[in-house]
Amino acid sequence: MAVLKGLLAAVLSVAAAGAAFGADIYPNKPVRIFVGFAPGGATDQLARLYAKKLGEKFNQPFIVENRAGGGGNIAVQALTQAPADGYTIAMAANYVAANAAMKRNPYDWERELAPIGMVASTPNILVVPPNSKLNSVADLIREAKKPDSKLTFGSAGMGSSIHLAGELFKVMAGVDMTHVPYKGVSPAEVDLMAGTVDMMFGSVSTAIPLVQAKKLKAIAVTGPERMKAMPDVPTIEEAGLKGYDVQAVYFMAAPAKVPTPILTSLSEAIAEINRQPDVQSFVERIYAKPLTGGPNEARAFLKAEMEKWQGVVKATGLKVD
Repeated sequence: MAVLKGLLAAVLSVAAAGAAFGADIYPNKPVRIFVGFAPGGATDQLARLYAKKLGEKFNQPFIVENRAGGGGNIAVQALTQAPADGYTIAMAANYVAANAAMKRNPYDWERELAPIGMVASTPNILVVPPNSKLNSVADLIREAKKPDSKLTFGSAGMGSSIHLAGELFKVMAGVDMTHVPYKGVSPAEVDLMAGTVDMMFGSVSTAIPLVQAKKLKAIAVTGPERMKAMPDVPTIEEAGLKGYDVQAVYFMAAPAKVPTPILTSLSEAIAEINRQPDVQSFVERIYAKPLTGGPNEARAFLKAEMEKWQGVVKATGLKVD
């Protein structure tokens, strides 16, 4: 009898250990990926690509949920309020840092977010009407420094990345230009094509097709290097504004208190996916550049971004309600 009791205890012990092990396996149910913008944009496209790849990696569905609004803040705020169990993550971008610099965040990203890994980046493109006399950054600065200059630049709204790119340009070039905010990219581009505004630091996804159709003229790229899609268009830094760099940098994030083993598992998976040739090809097709970088690199980048935009806000007195 004693032997039987011992065997039974051993079996129960092994079963309990197995159950505990099974419960600890991540993920053992679907994972949500929040996106702060509507379907179809770069953030959404990247999220859906990585959802597919993560699902294949972990043999569990990764489901994209679009929670648009607030310049991406609605989705990120929802992420910070979700359980820190790894079953809610997000595809975010450095608007998190820019919004923090403008005190627009209903959360503290440094305390409430855990970056998982960097994914991709896209610059903006400085575009003008096709018949504009501005053909280079030098032309633009020369015109803007004239005493009677009335140059204007359009944007997708106050505090948008397109707006901030213009504000940084003003600070670094030592010029003044009038900002004309619109309710979205499309109406701004319509007025730009018509010559109602003089320029825009446009989104690559919409500006490049318009440049290719000769409806707009590209004079510079806002990132640190030329784009494969537009190799003849110089960077703003090449044109003389050393250190000028404005890009949308996409990264995946989780709530801050997610367990370290889960964060590590996700981070390693993202790094592996980043290296896949089909992923890199897709990223380049949407005019983005594949990135590498884990949690520490992502956090350091966001910190530097926040400090950069805090400097611009201080220099310009920019206020965004």
